[in-house]
Amino acid sequence: MCALMVFGAERIMFSVDWPYAANEPGGVLLATAPVSPADLERIAHGNAERLLGIDR
Repeated sequence: MCALMVFGAERIMFSVDWPYAANEPGGVLLATAPVSPADLERIAHGNAERLLGIDR
């Protein structure tokens, strides 16, 4: 939440260090994060798609 407040949702990307860390806790974090649906979309995949030039 500190990073979100300092940098903003448009500058944060979610990732999991698989195979060194399990994916399930990351899924729980995304499901329970106290952020708006729009910010959750940005953090979960939107920012990465924009940065990497991935068209959906």
